[in-house]
Amino acid sequence: MDEINIEMSHDLPMNNVSKEFPNIKIFRWCNSFVDYLEFHGDRIDGLALINFMKVFTEKIHSEIVYSSVRTNTVTVMIACRCSVINSTARMVESENCLWRAPVTYENGKELLTVYSPDSNMFQHLYNKLEQVASVKIVGKKIVKSEDLRETWMLSLSDLFSGMTDRQERYLAEAISSGYFDIPKKVSIEKLASNNGVSKSTMQEHLSKAETRIFKALEPYLRLYHGYMKP
Repeated sequence: MDEINIEMSHDLPMNNVSKEFPNIKIFRWCNSFVDYLEFHGDRIDGLALINFMKVFTEKIHSEIVYSSVRTNTVTVMIACRCSVINSTARMVESENCLWRAPVTYENGKELLTVYSPDSNMFQHLYNKLEQVASVKIVGKKIVKSEDLRETWMLSLSDLFSGMTDRQERYLAEAISSGYFDIPKKVSIEKLASNNGVSKSTMQEHLSKAETRIFKALEPYLRLYHGYMKP
């Protein structure tokens, strides 16, 4: 089975939202009844975004069922109106392939991960996508079919619930700045200075965040080592 990462530019509804807000990263989950959307970016105007989404949902004959505004994050749930006409995810399903949530949108482009049982099925899907989008394959690898269960096994709440806002923020900055790279691209002193805290305070928050993740991973590591490792 192939795992294919696809980048697309098109004028389907959700990608057009990304074009309106090119500096915001959009994550989308869909269960065919509800679309769950998260918008992430610096200095998001939450009210303006919610108002835009109200107009957007009316145009696609949908409605907002829930919304929330936090610093740099807006969450919106809308009644799903996806079909093979307006959604690449539904197109994937129509060709007997699987797609992995979340679908990502940024700078007017959609990034979608697809699982295809064989090359012919993917070729049919690719041809269908090309009818509505500019399609670029940015990654491809062979996976075992039984490995797909791992794709949906670990939830974000399993990993990150229990962390404080500062632990989440400092950990995200440390990762993106290259603190965990080998060799390190940034020092603990620099991270502390950037956030106006002492070295010991920064180290404490990062250590607690790492410990939280490692403890959350323990049962999955034991499961993999004991039952799933080849």
